Amino acid sequence: MIRNKLLLVCCCLLALSSCGCSNENKEVPAPAEFKRFADGITFHSEALHQDISLAVLLPKTYISEPDKRYPVVYCLHGLGDEPSSWNDQWLAMENTVQSLESSGLEEMIYVFPKGYRTYYVNRYDGKYPYMDFFVQDLIPYVDKTWRTLADRGHRAITGYSMGGFGAWVLAGKHPELFCASAPLSMSFRTDEQYMSEMPQGGWDDQWGRIFGGSGRTGADRLTDYYKRHCPFYQFTPENKATLSRVRWFLTCGDNEEQLLIGNDNLHVQMRDNGYEHEYRVGDGGHDGIYWRKALREVLPFFSACFAGQTTWDRTALTPSVPDITPEADGAFVSKAFREGKTSGASAIWLCHNGLPAEQVRAIMAILQRGRDSRSFVILPCDLSVKSLSQWTWDYEAPKQVAIAIGEAGPAVMEASGRFDRLLFEDAALPEDYTLRQNAFYYMGITDSGVHYKEMGGLYKACKAADVPFEYRVRNAAPDAGTSLLTGFEYLRDYLF
Repeated sequence: MIRNKLLLVCCCLLALSSCGCSNENKEVPAPAEFKRFADGITFHSEALHQDISLAVLLPKTYISEPDKRYPVVYCLHGLGDEPSSWNDQWLAMENTVQSLESSGLEEMIYVFPKGYRTYYVNRYDGKYPYMDFFVQDLIPYVDKTWRTLADRGHRAITGYSMGGFGAWVLAGKHPELFCASAPLSMSFRTDEQYMSEMPQGGWDDQWGRIFGGSGRTGADRLTDYYKRHCPFYQFTPENKATLSRVRWFLTCGDNEEQLLIGNDNLHVQMRDNGYEHEYRVGDGGHDGIYWRKALREVLPFFSACFAGQTTWDRTALTPSVPDITPEADGAFVSKAFREGKTSGASAIWLCHNGLPAEQVRAIMAILQRGRDSRSFVILPCDLSVKSLSQWTWDYEAPKQVAIAIGEAGPAVMEASGRFDRLLFEDAALPEDYTLRQNAFYYMGITDSGVHYKEMGGLYKACKAADVPFEYRVRNAAPDAGTSLLTGFEYLRDYLF
């Protein structure tokens, strides 16, 4: 018997009885206050033979528009968390949704099921078939209990950490049920990480008991059951027709200890195999602050998918390009530098390979915007005209910064010893390079950028060498020119 603890607002029965009795002295109770978020809902799972708890966040118009039906987003929590974790001080789901709705986000029903420590799959030994519960019990229960649009075109799934794995695996194994999936900081491993993860007891508890291989090390951990659920073994050319039924959105913070390596490698594999998907890398780690920020793009993405939109053109930043007056030689000199305040000045070498003059001017305008008090000079260097070593300028500054765009990347990396900071925007790189321990590296690119392998490879090299870095992957704008300028809205924060 279903026991639903959710107290939805119901209209009080105000009609008087026709028995003729007077109700003049009877107090009519007021309706209960409608609360959008409700926790502690339970129902019985036939697949698991136990009661399961969940939480739900309902649309603000759920009561006032009783004939309206809504899309559904399933939200999966991480290892050790609960359904209520989605609405705590770190994730604050209700506040995030309300803020987005005030900006035009369509209303949806959000469902937060309890995932235990299952990674949202059936255990390899059949003892705890969680995925069967999700598909056979949970989704039908939700569609029966609330006014959902009960079809795959209006059903999406997201989750963080272990829940990110669940968002991938449930949509990947059941593309007939979900139109979109957005894993946030998906918890999974490369084969190398999976085989070498220690201590053994921790690996057994987190992975071995679910996918098989407890007590094993090395390649023996890569069981057939694990491979059937690991995204690296599934996003293959052979599975493209099936898995491409789902719209994919992956995101991960660049301060993650190890997870970004796996997520970034998966992005490269999906690019190589022709899987269309959204991919983001932002500033942040494995925490609710990053995931809450990611949801501000993920939820509008879901809304676009529900509306049947085949393209996704939302950009997080819009380029702001003021007018500027370069020097006669094409350089831009800041007010402070012009006034002789050069003791801590920076020379910014803007290296490109034949960009149009107007685009170079726009980039310089973005970089200098609002920085009159900074002492710097921007030196545009077209490497299609002459080499980096041949560019000479009559400006002296103690700090040297290099920006490399596209094919200018190898020349900048080969001259890295000249620079304190090296910033790469969708840049090519030489096959071999040496990182400098006392330098700072920035790499920025769109998820459809040309040099995605080089930028991801530089991030991994910096991380392995413990060299300071920032890594950003953003959404591409509808046109390449705007995409490039948007990149400098991000990059400008790391000039100094």
